[in-house]
Order: sequence, then structure tokens, then C-alpha cells
Amino acid sequence: MKKIVQLTGIMTLVFAVFGIALGLLAFISGSWAQSQLITEAGGAVEFGPVFIAVAYLQTAVVIFLLGPVIAALTAGLLGAQLPGPKLSLVIGGVSSLFGFYIMSSIALLILVLSKGAEAEQAFSFTQALFPMVMAGIPTAIMGSLISALSSVSN
Repeated sequence: MKKIVQLTGIMTLVFAVFGIALGLLAFISGSWAQSQLITEAGGAVEFGPVFIAVAYLQTAVVIFLLGPVIAALTAGLLGAQLPGPKLSLVIGGVSSLFGFYIMSSIALLILVLSKGAEAEQAFSFTQALFPMVMAGIPTAIMGSLISALSSVSN
């Protein structure tokens, strides 16, 4: 049981570390885009804020798309350490789901912190919650299946 808790914690921690890194990169790129398209452009009224909103949306999509990739990598490595495919299926899925929500929450919160006053068209954290919840489903499926497959080879 101790090993299961440790593996679940490690998998969730990997997602959290990715969330911090993705959030910092999103903050840097979001701040840079705003400085180039709004501040340096003299407060561009039409193009700048719309482009920033699109850039924020694209950044969130990238964060969501990385969920299944990170789940596959971590579940593939840690699933082999679990005793059987049924347990690996559950542990891999649950860890991937919660890990993804932690990663996405951290990354999106940091991204939203970069939003300036002139970029009000960019989404808020609460507007990203439903897509985030939905994106967790394929992430959990990927984590559970890869974990189970990995444990079979053990």
C-alpha cells in the first residue's frame, strides 16, 4: 500500500512540476505578447487585445494537449512498478486525472496573472474551468491505459 501511495504522489507531483513550468512559460509569453502588441503599439485598440485573447486561448489548448502526453510518460514509467493491470488501470487513471487538474490549475492561474488591464478580452480562470474538466477525461483514459499496459510487461 505504501508503494501505491508513493507512486500516486510521484505521478501527481510530476504533473504539478509541469504546471509550474508551463505557467511560468505562459506568463512570460503572455506578458511579452502584451508588451509587443498593446503597450509598445501605443495601446492598440482593435488588433492587440483580440490577438492577445487568441494567444491566451492557444496557450490554454497547448496546456490541455500536454496532459495526455505527460500522463502517457509518467504512467508508462510508474505503471510497471504496480502489481497488476487492474490496479494499474485505476491508479494510472486517478493519478493522471488529479495530476492534470493540478497542472492545469497552476498553469492557467499563472497565465491569467499575466493578463493586463488592456487585455480584458482574454479569458478568465473561471471561463477555462469547463474545458479543463473536459480535457481531464482523455488524460485520465491515457494514463489508465498506458499504466495497465506497462504493468502487463512487468
